[in-house]
Amino acid sequence: MSHKYLIERLWIDPMENRNADGYEPFGYVDTEEEAKEECLKGRMFTQKDCWSLFGDTPQYRYRKLKNLTNRK
Repeated sequence: MSHKYLIERLWIDPMENRNADGYEPFGYVDTEEEAKEECLKGRMFTQKDCWSLFGDTPQYRYRKLKNLTNRK
């Protein structure tokens, strides 16, 4: 069974009072190795970039997606 790996990109809005950060879909790759490589291309954001971040927050992260055509 092959999987897809969703790459998500961090968004920040330092002017927002409540929901000032989150992740949104950016793209996908076919292997976990590719996902790791893509995520390493990003930078780390800190509270200096946006008040709502605590600690180092990666620009990109990935998640393995389920193949819905083969579920039972």
